[in-house]
Amino acid sequence: MLKDRQKFFRTDFLLIISLIMLVINLSLIVGLTSTNILIWREPPNAHRIVYIVFFYHVSGAWLAYFSFGVSLVSHILYLKNKNINWSLLGKNSIIVGVFFTTFALITGSLWYNSTSGNYGPNPEDYWQWSDGRQTMTLVLLMSYLAFLIFRSMIEDKEKKAKISAALGIALFPTIPLSYLSATIFTSLHPLIGSPSTTNLVSYGEPLKMFFLLFNLVAITILFIYLVQKLHKLDMKKEKLNEIIQRKLMEE
Repeated sequence: MLKDRQKFFRTDFLLIISLIMLVINLSLIVGLTSTNILIWREPPNAHRIVYIVFFYHVSGAWLAYFSFGVSLVSHILYLKNKNINWSLLGKNSIIVGVFFTTFALITGSLWYNSTSGNYGPNPEDYWQWSDGRQTMTLVLLMSYLAFLIFRSMIEDKEKKAKISAALGIALFPTIPLSYLSATIFTSLHPLIGSPSTTNLVSYGEPLKMFFLLFNLVAITILFIYLVQKLHKLDMKKEKLNEIIQRKLMEE
């Protein structure tokens, strides 16, 4: 029993650190918001506690962009070095990125719907196709989901790695397009420094910036943990395939 606990703390140390940081940050945000120490300049129809979602929406979007950035670098390094580990890192980063892109879309819809009161003609609307960033982020999500599905259909190991690398690099422009879509297209997303941003969330307040940066560090540690776990799973699958192939050859 003691050995199992020691193994858990040894292998899942990053997960424990990340979760502790996230829980501490959430507790501080909820506590300071409920006691009016953390003051928001929200519209009259918005509930103060809803702004807690903002910290996790931004963190989720950051990790999504970061994950896809890591996948780009990994796929480039695979084409240069032909090391399969780079291909696996690229694939695993995309898996994590897809999860957090979904998370960012959900939390973003909840946050803006609750704070704006005019996200659509119906106050219960959570999606607006005319919002450039929301729509382009969905395109980004669908593109990388298609990547994972297409990759899983290729059986040959080297062919899978080469095609995945080329496709992973080709899809990366959807990241800057998603980010810049708020300025290129019509968008309900407030821009940093704009009057709407100043009214909704004051980016310059040190306390809010601290909570946001603390969340970003915690969630980046979580990214490292998840990618490590996925890589270990890939190695186990590889060993299992080798055992199966060996037995088939013996028969």
